[in-house]
Amino acid sequence: MDISHSTSACVNLNDTALLIARHICKAFEGNLVLSEVDLTVHSGEIHALVGENGAGKSTLMKILGGVHRPDKGQISLSGSAFQPRSPREAITCGIATIHQELSLTPDLCTEENVFLGHFPVTTLGTVDRRLIRNQTLKLLDRLSVRIDPARPVRRLSVAEQQMVEIAKALSLNPKILILDEPTAVLGVENTAVLFQVLRRLRDQNLGIIYISHRIEEIFKIADRVTVLRDGKCSGTAYVKD
Repeated sequence: MDISHSTSACVNLNDTALLIARHICKAFEGNLVLSEVDLTVHSGEIHALVGENGAGKSTLMKILGGVHRPDKGQISLSGSAFQPRSPREAITCGIATIHQELSLTPDLCTEENVFLGHFPVTTLGTVDRRLIRNQTLKLLDRLSVRIDPARPVRRLSVAEQQMVEIAKALSLNPKILILDEPTAVLGVENTAVLFQVLRRLRDQNLGIIYISHRIEEIFKIADRVTVLRDGKCSGTAYVKD
């Protein structure tokens, strides 16, 4: 895989593109963090975004997730302009982000965490507990993992908590799932399980952006990879190449 000589040069446009970001620039207090960065992600693809610390990965992730707005550039999602002004708007449009530090509430049970912030309600206006239980079981089944929906999150392993976080993201029906350094606290065995889950989601036609600085992981999980260096895009290539 020769990134520096990839003919795609971070641009791989065709009719199946789900997310297209072009000429993205972002500066903080005069410090240019992203400079003319391009990224294209397709449905049914695991697209790795790699680079050293400070390369701009997190900033690009936060732009796509609605935390920051680019100073320059255009982004489209499913063919429409994508300009989220908040994480909530990004989620509404179809982009869900799972951060390195999980955002679960330890004292709530699994199913409550999955639907926290958007509990379904009955016609009487009360929380629909039965629907929450059924939908949580369906989401966990989609991941092929076995976790008791009634079990408090604090009693789950770190790997199980990550599965709950993924189920929580899927409950929002995203088109694209962004994962930031998802294996940072996982051992070899749990990393393998995570990769199986991500491949399954890819096969369900989800677009996945996998952010990592571990090059060896990319060869195991990604279909394509984009490399950032000092805020610039060095290239994009198919991993198999």
